[in-house]
Amino acid sequence: MVLYVPFSTFQTAWGFTLTNLEYLFHLEHHGIKLGLDNIRTLLAAAGNPHRTFPSVHIAGTNGKGSVVAMVAAAARAAGYKTARFTSPHLIDVAERFAIGPEIIPHDKLDAQIAFFRRIADAMPTPPTFFELTTAVAFRWFAQSGVDLAVVEVGMGGRLDSTNVLKPIVAAITNVDYDHMRYLGNTLQEIAFEKAGIIKPRTPVVIGETKTGPRDVLVDRARQMRSPVSLIGRDFTFTTSGEPFHLQFEYHSQGLSIGPAPLSLTGSYQGENAAVAVAVAQRLHRAFPRIDRAAIELGLAEAHWPCRMERVLDDPPVIIDAAHNPAGAKKIAPGLANCITILAMAADKDAYGAIEALAPATKLFIFTQFEGVRATPPEILANAAGTLPYQIEPSLETALATGLSLASKDSPLLITGSIFTAGQARQILVDRYGAAPLRF
Repeated sequence: MVLYVPFSTFQTAWGFTLTNLEYLFHLEHHGIKLGLDNIRTLLAAAGNPHRTFPSVHIAGTNGKGSVVAMVAAAARAAGYKTARFTSPHLIDVAERFAIGPEIIPHDKLDAQIAFFRRIADAMPTPPTFFELTTAVAFRWFAQSGVDLAVVEVGMGGRLDSTNVLKPIVAAITNVDYDHMRYLGNTLQEIAFEKAGIIKPRTPVVIGETKTGPRDVLVDRARQMRSPVSLIGRDFTFTTSGEPFHLQFEYHSQGLSIGPAPLSLTGSYQGENAAVAVAVAQRLHRAFPRIDRAAIELGLAEAHWPCRMERVLDDPPVIIDAAHNPAGAKKIAPGLANCITILAMAADKDAYGAIEALAPATKLFIFTQFEGVRATPPEILANAAGTLPYQIEPSLETALATGLSLASKDSPLLITGSIFTAGQARQILVDRYGAAPLRF
């Protein structure tokens, strides 16, 4: 049990005051609490800003951030002022809140946190970090007068704080094993939680193909009388070319796309692009400028850092934030003969991720990111069995070793966690000349 002490008490008893950003990160001590009571309290005190703009709501185990990026890019290409709320962040918490290609300025973020801090301190149950950031996003979007907000679910869907939205389109990318402590132990149970974002008579795009979880999603849509666009039935796609130079085609009743280039790399992005295009097609009625030309431009211009992102060319360095076996299985087919730096969180399936990455890996370098959630590299080594590996104590030393071993024919892959991706990306910017993040 976590004891909540109001921040006024901190000031009185210990004589110091947390900055607003420190306050926000202090809320992480309250962990994960699924439910909608706190977010409703926060938003009600702010005048329910989430009701003032149209939204798209996107859930899924993997790929939802990529779908958010592509849908937002298409709407932006059509000339609409488009907001984006995603999580987690790579380097800077401000990344979670974007309007167009710009993340929230730090002074505006500070002001938003200060507003909700006053409300939260009077609440009997403190909000979590994610609940407060959700409230910040919705209030900033409303005050900025956005035309459309594209919002990523934090975890699950049914009890996620973003689920106060009443979107004009929803999407569920896929269902796989992750966050099982909170979402359930079977794919059907996890699908049930994700299906909770489907609202009455609201169009939903479904990218899941496995029969069990797909049926749960379709059944929920039927109960809600929500029109369904189902991958493989209502829309199809193909990709061609190399993983870093993909050409994409999409076909459905009323819309054909391509061959068109995808800016997001990795063969798995074809599936995400198909879901994004299906969402954009559903948006056309309310946003008529989101047409074929805008969609193709959005696909060509979308940015989503650390998703099969090639950040250096000599030697090739690729970062992907895959944090579970399902994500690792997505990226491995497009790679070969890699020097793979792997650092994972302690609550993730290291054995499954290593098994998925092994066919694409020449040598594993096991290490750990900075933070209490990191898995010691010795545990990763135990999971590797007889696979070739070496251990480095930190990401800094792992990167130095990996870069010395990598070559044109043996690219350096960095993966295992959003924390791994973000921290490694920053080191590569600071010390090795990688370009800064783009959104």
